Amino acid sequence: MSKKKEVDIRNYNPKVIFTYSTEHLPKKDKVRFYYALKGRDGKSGIAKKYKIEQLGRAVLMVNSKFEKPVEEFLSLWNCKFKKRRVLVEK
Repeated sequence: MSKKKEVDIRNYNPKVIFTYSTEHLPKKDKVRFYYALKGRDGKSGIAKKYKIEQLGRAVLMVNSKFEKPVEEFLSLWNCKFKKRRVLVEK
C-alpha cells in the first residue's frame, strides 16, 4: 500500500480558470473584445487590472478574489464561458 501525502492548503492559492467562446462576435467586435481584455498595447486592459494570466487562446486564470469582475466582463460581451475553481501551488 502506498501512503497518501497530506497536502497543506496554505501552500496553495485559490484561482479560477475561465474558458470562453467569442464565436458569436463579428470580427470587429472580437478585436474590441481583445483590446478590452489586453489593451491596445497588449498590457493595459483588464488583464493587467485583475492580474489575469492567459493560459491559452480562450483560457484565463485569475485569482479567486477577481472572479466576479471577470465573470461580469465576459457576460458584458455575451461570451459563453465555463469556470473551474483550482488550487495553484505558491
